[in-house]
Amino acid sequence: MADAELRARAEEEQNRITRILNDAGISERRMQTLVPIIENVSWMRAKLDDSRQLIKNSNIVVPYDNGGGQKGIRENPAFKGYEALWKAYMQGMNRILDTLPPEQIQEAAVPDIRPQTVLDAIRAKHNKP
Repeated sequence: MADAELRARAEEEQNRITRILNDAGISERRMQTLVPIIENVSWMRAKLDDSRQLIKNSNIVVPYDNGGGQKGIRENPAFKGYEALWKAYMQGMNRILDTLPPEQIQEAAVPDIRPQTVLDAIRAKHNKP
């Protein structure tokens, strides 16, 4: 069930990005070259939303014990994964936005495309501006 829901959200995002590009007058040929980027960016958006929900109440650092006296604190691997996915998402999104004429980037509701950052989620949790 979760897989179908993830696919549905990714497809909704893909359709939204495609509409923005079509409204901007991007040629069919260029659209065809963007399809793999759009599909991956849309999937990443859905995964980022899911990941953010999973880690919003997690600590940024976690203790570890590798045995044999190897103990300490390390960065939470979930945050590392989120950060890597976020960077890939932003690279893909920038490639898509680069195809838009400059005057239409503002009209494309760009802030709506970007998911909330982990820092924003933490601030919201603690009701800080």
